[in-house]
Amino acid sequence: MSAPNILAARNAVAVYFFMHGVIWGSWAAQIPLAKERLDTGPGLFGLALLSLATGAIIAMPLAGALINRLGSRLVTVLAGVLFSLLYLGPVTAPDVTIFMLAGFVFGMVTGSMDVAMNAHGIAVERRIGKPVMSFLHGAFSLGGLAGALVGGVLVQQFGSLAQGVMVSLFSAGVLLYVRPMLLPASVDKGLSATHFGWPTRASIGLGILCFLALMGEGAIIDWGGIFLRQKFELDAGTAALGYALFSGGMAISRFAGDWLRARFGAVRLVRWSAWMMAFAMAGALLAPHPAVAIAVLIFTGIGIGNVAPVLFSGGGRLEPHAPGRGIAAVTTLGYAGFLAGPPAIGIAAEAVGLAGALWIVAIAGVAIALAARAARAADQD
Repeated sequence: MSAPNILAARNAVAVYFFMHGVIWGSWAAQIPLAKERLDTGPGLFGLALLSLATGAIIAMPLAGALINRLGSRLVTVLAGVLFSLLYLGPVTAPDVTIFMLAGFVFGMVTGSMDVAMNAHGIAVERRIGKPVMSFLHGAFSLGGLAGALVGGVLVQQFGSLAQGVMVSLFSAGVLLYVRPMLLPASVDKGLSATHFGWPTRASIGLGILCFLALMGEGAIIDWGGIFLRQKFELDAGTAALGYALFSGGMAISRFAGDWLRARFGAVRLVRWSAWMMAFAMAGALLAPHPAVAIAVLIFTGIGIGNVAPVLFSGGGRLEPHAPGRGIAAVTTLGYAGFLAGPPAIGIAAEAVGLAGALWIVAIAGVAIALAARAARAADQD
C-alpha cells in the first residue's frame, strides 16, 4: 500500500476511535441524569451498569474470532455503526430492567468495536513501521473531550433525548463516510487456521494490567461527574467538565505517547504514567474546591492515557499470526475493568462512600507501576 493510502487508513481508523470517544463523552453527561431518572442508589445503579460489562465481555472473544474469519475492517464498520445507533438504548430506558437489557446489547457492540478497531490499528501500525497506537487512543480521548463538552451543552439546552438522537445519527454518518479509507479485509483475514483461542499466560498478564488501567478510566467516566455533583453540588453540565478535562489530559499524553514509547521504551512509559495516575487521582479526591478537583483530573488523564494503548499493542504482538485474537485476549480482561470496575465502585460506595471507593483508582495506579515490566511485549518485533 502506498504512503498516502496508509496515512489515509491511519486517519480513518483514528476517526473510528474519535467517534467512539464522542459517544462515551456524551454518555458521561447522561449518567447523572440516568441515575436520577431510574431513581436508584449507588449500589443498584452500579449493578445496572454491570449489564454493559457483561455484554462487552461476552462479545470480545467472539469479535476476535470474527476478525480472523472476516477481517477487522468489516467488524469495525458494522460494530461502529451499531454502537452509534444503540447509544439511544440506555439514554432512553425508563426503568432499571429496560436499562439493563439495553445496556447489555450496547455493551456487546461496544466490546466488538473496541477489539476490531484496535486490531485494525495494529495492522496500520505494522504497515507504517512505527508506533501509532497512542495516536489512535489520543483520538479517542479527544473525542471524549468533545463529547463531554458538546454533549453537556446539548443536554442542558435540549434535554437528554435530543442529545442522544443528535449524537447517535452524527456518529453513524461520520463512520460510514470514512469507511472506504480503511485497510482492505485481507490485511488480517484468515491469518490463523483456528478462529477462537484461549488467552496465553503472557496475554493474561497484560490483560490484568489493562483491567486496572481501564478500571480507572471507566470509574472516572461513570462516577467522576456523580462524585463532583454530590461533593460540590454542581449542575450536570459543569460536572461533565471534569471528564472533559480528564479526556483532554489523556489526549495530550497519547498524542505524545508514540514518540515517548519510541524514545524511552514501553516499560518506562507505562511505569511513569502509572505513578502520575496514582498521585493525580489522590489529589483530585483530596481537593477542597471544585475548580481544583476538576483541574487535577487533567493530570490523572495524562497519567492514565498511555497505559492501555501500549498494552494493546503488546497484545497484538504476542500472536503475530492472529493479532485480532491476541488483542481480544487482552481487551477482554482490560475492558472487564473498564465496564465491570465502575459497578464495583458503586457497590463499594455503599460501604465507604463514593470518595472512599474511588481511592481504588489511585491504588490501581500503584499496582500498575510496580508491575510495568510486563509491558515489554509492546517493543517486540
